[in-house]
Amino acid sequence: MSAARADPAARAIVVGRAGALAEPVALEDGEHDDAIFLGVQEGGAPLFAVEREGVELKGLRDLAVSLPAAQLGAVAYASGVANWARATRFCGICGTATRAGEGGHVRICENGHHHHPRTDPVVIMLVGDGDRVLMGRQASWPAGRYSALAGFVEPGEPLEAAVAREIAEESGIRVRDVRYVASQPWPFPVSLMLGFHATYESGEPHALDGELEDVRWFTRDEVTTAASGDDTWIDGPDVDGLLLPPATAIARLLIDRWLAEG
Repeated sequence: MSAARADPAARAIVVGRAGALAEPVALEDGEHDDAIFLGVQEGGAPLFAVEREGVELKGLRDLAVSLPAAQLGAVAYASGVANWARATRFCGICGTATRAGEGGHVRICENGHHHHPRTDPVVIMLVGDGDRVLMGRQASWPAGRYSALAGFVEPGEPLEAAVAREIAEESGIRVRDVRYVASQPWPFPVSLMLGFHATYESGEPHALDGELEDVRWFTRDEVTTAASGDDTWIDGPDVDGLLLPPATAIARLLIDRWLAEG
């Protein structure tokens, strides 16, 4: 690690609470010890994550709609481990200060307690019923924006059970035939989105738990029309009609897969 941090070719992804820089930069004097090792870039240059003061960062949600997938993945990785390191300055067991080990991927207190980066699993699911699909919207979203339902997995809970529970809690709908589709890291701050399709069984949709302003069915024609239009999601305007998540979001993948299967 000392040699990697001292390598003149080493680069760092600058991250912070406000977001990140899209392009890696050279390490600066004084930040080598706190740099978190991410891996080796093509060509052999070490890559790190660092936090800096006084740097204007771009929000991760804005970067998500502008960066190529591989570059966005590196930024998400850097942001996730940096968020974890910032939140683990003190031991959650004994309260003493922690220091970095293993290139920054473990934090250890003076009493020998080890803390590793965590990932919070989140299920995100699209419920289909023939030629219609269930989606919901949060009150903070501009008019017209709807997406797949989602929620955190509880301790000891199978993913399929989490899908059925979250759908029931948010919409009152019962489902069957829960099927895994794909996953996506979501560093807000340390989530892993696990995407599913599910088949409608019974119930009438209505917003139940206060997290959603509205939940309703959309026809295949409505979704197809929305999918063929502008998919701007971040800071976009209100629209007339349905606005879907952008192509970079796993929610959009679930929607596109549903359309393709039809």
